[in-house]
Amino acid sequence: MKGRFLVPLVALLLGGCTVAVTGTPLSATSTDPCSLLTDTEAASLGLRGPGNPNPAQPQLATPPSCTWSSANPDATYDGTLQAFYSTDISIEKHYLTAPAGVERLGGVAWNRYLSPVGDFICDLAVKISDTSFVALSSQSLANPAKACDLAEQAAPVVAGHLPLPRGER
Repeated sequence: MKGRFLVPLVALLLGGCTVAVTGTPLSATSTDPCSLLTDTEAASLGLRGPGNPNPAQPQLATPPSCTWSSANPDATYDGTLQAFYSTDISIEKHYLTAPAGVERLGGVAWNRYLSPVGDFICDLAVKISDTSFVALSSQSLANPAKACDLAEQAAPVVAGHLPLPRGER
């Protein structure tokens, strides 16, 4: 008799733990960090699309990236977002320190990394495989307390494009 009630209860409890992540996942072979945000998504974040691609810098263990500038013509460098997409550098090789914390945004656990340059830069990164990760970087020179604001706003949107297994969202 208990089993008849236990199964629906477990299903109800597990069903309450899901998070819907919208978007189109990148193909497993895509290395284009500019495809992490559509122009419409960038505009919704106050950014100007399309993003500007930047080549990898293997000597610095830096994967290819894409930079979106603020749509506000009076904005400073503080209004930019940079996305990195690595397929051949481990997250541990790129970030030489352990994460300073974890934030769940868009149903994905993003590691927060401190910048060696200063607290006015914020990096959020998610490991995809042993040699693959996606990172978002934003900054605020004017107000370091707001350094993570743009990266945190973009993370749930970018999460919808990540090539993560279904169980990791």
